[in-house]
Amino acid sequence: MTRSGRFEWPIVIAIVLIAAISRSPALIVLGAGGLVVWLVVWLTGRLALVGLETQLAIAPDRLIAGEPLVATVTIINRKPLPLPWLDLRLFLPEGIETPEPTPGLARGWVNAGFAPRGHERLVLRFPLVVAQRGAYAVGPIRLRGGDWLGFTVTERTDPVATQVVAYPAPLAVRDRQLPSLRPLAELAVRRGLLPDPLRFRGVREHRSGDPRKEIHWKASARLRELQTKLYEPATSLDAVFLVNVASYEQYWIQADPEAVELVVSAAADMVRIAANAGRQVGLVTNGLDNLTHERPRSSLGRGPHSLTRALEILARLGPYATNSPEAVFLGERGRLPWGATLVVVTPKITTGLASAMLALRRAHHRVLGVSVAPADSAMAAHLRARGVVLDVLHPAELRRAG
Repeated sequence: MTRSGRFEWPIVIAIVLIAAISRSPALIVLGAGGLVVWLVVWLTGRLALVGLETQLAIAPDRLIAGEPLVATVTIINRKPLPLPWLDLRLFLPEGIETPEPTPGLARGWVNAGFAPRGHERLVLRFPLVVAQRGAYAVGPIRLRGGDWLGFTVTERTDPVATQVVAYPAPLAVRDRQLPSLRPLAELAVRRGLLPDPLRFRGVREHRSGDPRKEIHWKASARLRELQTKLYEPATSLDAVFLVNVASYEQYWIQADPEAVELVVSAAADMVRIAANAGRQVGLVTNGLDNLTHERPRSSLGRGPHSLTRALEILARLGPYATNSPEAVFLGERGRLPWGATLVVVTPKITTGLASAMLALRRAHHRVLGVSVAPADSAMAAHLRARGVVLDVLHPAELRRAG
């Protein structure tokens, strides 16, 4: 809490001393009035911001970039003394602003001024908009008030902050299904690697070599010869998304912001599509969380929690990489589920990343590379010859959905 301004109390003291010596009635009245004013200024200035409580709420605190939100600030004056004026300033992070910013005015905060009465509760609502995806901390709140006569100003900053996560805006990205090599089959297909024992199709005549446990005894008794169960073939479409935010071979250089936004938005769309189809999704990235400055990850899972976790990771990614994509993705090799499909989403496929994709393919993973820029023709042919599937985001997929 800081105070500025001053009351010229030495002048009051001088008047009081002169009045005491001269015993002039006019000076005595002037000196007494000066003492009363001094007392009022000192007392109300000291108590200006005492007993004031601030609360901050953001709704919604999870939204898609470009959507509006409302910041609600509650001011509670718990003392009986009113305030002649109070100035409130809510600080906004870069990326959150008012819906119609005024040219020439700073966009880093919103202000409000009012005069709260004693024991009064005030609620202020500020409409805001999130201009781009990211994780933001709205706050703190600065309060400025003064004494009843306007001689002094007291300022206080309340460290209230509320986090807001803006998910990437949806693009028109199409689904890219690639069956995994996992032994857990979950989706019925016309042709598959594994029969699914939960999808019974019928029976056929028993053949030499059929397992005994697959004999359908009731059908065998009815037809008076051994019958073997038949199942629908199935496959698994589980996917772990490997998201690369490094735009250059030298990963420590700040990434191209436009390329990173395209990669993050495309990855978020593919994660949404996979999760909405009931598949298990996971996410690994070499990017840094904007708030914690750590490298986040999401384990393979199914359901709303897994989807929300993956989208929050993508929303909070900054433009810097912790390491090269090949180092991070190969370092995660031991934690990746065996046979899972790996979807590499990257601005472009570099030589090091191509080597990592081949290593992951040799580790019994299906690998799909999705890039913003097309790969070199020789490199692309080399990867495809070794079972790595490559795809490029079409310009039509890079526009906003809807």
